[in-house]
Amino acid sequence: MSAPEAKPLLPGHSSLTSRRTAAADVESPHSRRPDGGDGKPKEPSGLKGDWGAIALLLLLYTLQGVPMGLSGSLPMLFQERGVSMMEQAVFSTVAYPFAFKLLWAPLVDTLYLPRFGRRKTWIVPAQACIGLLLLSSSLRVNDLLGPVGEGAGSDVRSLTALFFVFYFLAATQDIAVDGLALTILSERNKELGATCNAIGQTLGYFLAYVGFLGLNAYGLTSLGSFMAFWGWLFLGSTLWVLGVRNDEYTAPEGGVAEQCVAAYREMLLVLQLPAVRSLALVLLTCKAPLAAFDMLVPLELQASGVPKERLALLTTVMLPVSMAAQGYVSKGFSAGGTGKPMIVFCRAYGWRLAVGALLTALVFALGTDASRGGTPIPAYLYALGTVASCGAAVASASMFVSQMAFYNRVSDPKIGGTYMTMLNTISNLGGQWPGTVVLATKGAIEALPGKPNGFYGVALASLLAGVVWLTAMGRRAGRLQEEPRASWRVSVA
Repeated sequence: MSAPEAKPLLPGHSSLTSRRTAAADVESPHSRRPDGGDGKPKEPSGLKGDWGAIALLLLLYTLQGVPMGLSGSLPMLFQERGVSMMEQAVFSTVAYPFAFKLLWAPLVDTLYLPRFGRRKTWIVPAQACIGLLLLSSSLRVNDLLGPVGEGAGSDVRSLTALFFVFYFLAATQDIAVDGLALTILSERNKELGATCNAIGQTLGYFLAYVGFLGLNAYGLTSLGSFMAFWGWLFLGSTLWVLGVRNDEYTAPEGGVAEQCVAAYREMLLVLQLPAVRSLALVLLTCKAPLAAFDMLVPLELQASGVPKERLALLTTVMLPVSMAAQGYVSKGFSAGGTGKPMIVFCRAYGWRLAVGALLTALVFALGTDASRGGTPIPAYLYALGTVASCGAAVASASMFVSQMAFYNRVSDPKIGGTYMTMLNTISNLGGQWPGTVVLATKGAIEALPGKPNGFYGVALASLLAGVVWLTAMGRRAGRLQEEPRASWRVSVA
């Protein structure tokens, strides 16, 4: 089967290879030529020819982060309405589609309309559905959320179902956009797809989370009107995607079922490797001791009298700190680097536990707004919280970069895409389930007679579990670092 004909990236976007004119055929040999002097067209360098593709990818990945940011703000809105921890635990399951997207990723890759485009077949309907759902749900979401006030309550189950669908559609779009990045970017700039992903999703989360909480705090917007704004933006971006021409338009070779079976078979081969199973145990358990600090500390600070908009503002400080830490740590793992990713991961993990202990002490020092008699929170406690949060951001960024560097080192290049996706899926699942468990555990403690605050019990237990994990799994991680490359290779028939 022949390859699809090369087409311009966007309507009106010129081809990289220009036609020679008659004047060029008779020009003086002493005149300046646009090629390298050998008659061959000069290859573009840098980002030339890819600016439109990069802008589109950044937009699509940014839009993916919007439902995530909105869902990230809802726990704080629930806190204002007296929603129980058990219901908060139910809502935390909305992010699970990103942890399980590998289950339907082969379908997205193999089932498409060749005349419409392999990636557009999924991106266009996913974008349109998110936009239409944002617009339609914006009419009811304020009623589902309910008024502010202790005991006012919210329709948590309906909101959970709504945002679960948002995450499912965003995860499906993510699979297709990752594939689109391989098509619309030139060969020399394909690595920028991952950069667009990281920057775009982070920016989208930031705009939705910080933007909504900040505007809402001053009465400038409601959840419904904010969602309607993004709904129109999603629909508008769909028109841009419709204009993309640099997609794949050839029919898949072989049957859809055959290709899906082959993809799942590769996943099973990866999971059968003892080294991968050992790594999976590390990935599925490492976030459990940290979930109490990631999920519960912001809610406890809010209960202590810290306004939610100040907590959102803290994100603006942590974002550049996290990005700087990622850039610094990644230097040790670049080409020629001698860094040991899993060793760095474990050291950062220890720092993350130490910061968790500091944040727990900070929550204790703040007490409750009632226990302080309504007096303002001292400035030095705000400063201490900011420093601790930045420390947590640095540790988390170091863990993430180290983890991804280790994946790149051990993945079998024969099935690199499947291998990396499998490891990322295991990691995503390991990051999702602990949050649900700690919220439910805190809720169970607070349901006991006397309604004790379950935060301190969960936090102290998490610190103890973290020390145990670092002692036991730290050794395992060190052994994985020294495993020979053959231990990570898959034999594919």
